[in-house]
Amino acid sequence: MAKPRERLSWAARGGLDVAQNVEFQVMGDEPRTRLVRSFNAPIEKVYSAWTSAELLRRWYGPHVTTVSECFFDASEGGSYRITMRTPDGTEFPMFGTVHNIRAPRHFELVVDLSAHPDDFVTAFRPVGSDFEFVPLRWYYEIELVGDHDVTIVEILATYPVAQDRDAMISMDGAVGWNESFERLDELLAEL
Repeated sequence: MAKPRERLSWAARGGLDVAQNVEFQVMGDEPRTRLVRSFNAPIEKVYSAWTSAELLRRWYGPHVTTVSECFFDASEGGSYRITMRTPDGTEFPMFGTVHNIRAPRHFELVVDLSAHPDDFVTAFRPVGSDFEFVPLRWYYEIELVGDHDVTIVEILATYPVAQDRDAMISMDGAVGWNESFERLDELLAEL
């Protein structure tokens, strides 16, 4: 696998980076990324896994994490909170609101990462940088396309500054998503 900087320069030219089954793409010069992954499950099951707190807590996060807190109100303007915990007890809370719901095909999330540990936050908001005080808030558009027992999930992430996109790439964000999606595969097979 290429080093993060090599992937960044390659992705910045519009290429795809595939972390196993996750297709990851930088959207030109825009502060956006696109993730695409297919699942062997009907769209209704995949949508439920994304919007039910009971199911979300069973798959969300990289392999080394557990979900210590999960709330998800899948109504228009509803709120959610997901807290991932690493084996050493470090917690990574994220929270926000749900918008533009067109179940089971589409929903959007405002994702606030400001309560993550300080070292994570400063990786995205270095002290003294021009964007130190820009809120660490991302916007996800999640589209699901179903065809019988296969569902494709596309996540279009929009960041307030290009630094967020670049830091996401250098921190192997696509690998974290892939690990989450492997867990989602396992859950969908059980449902």
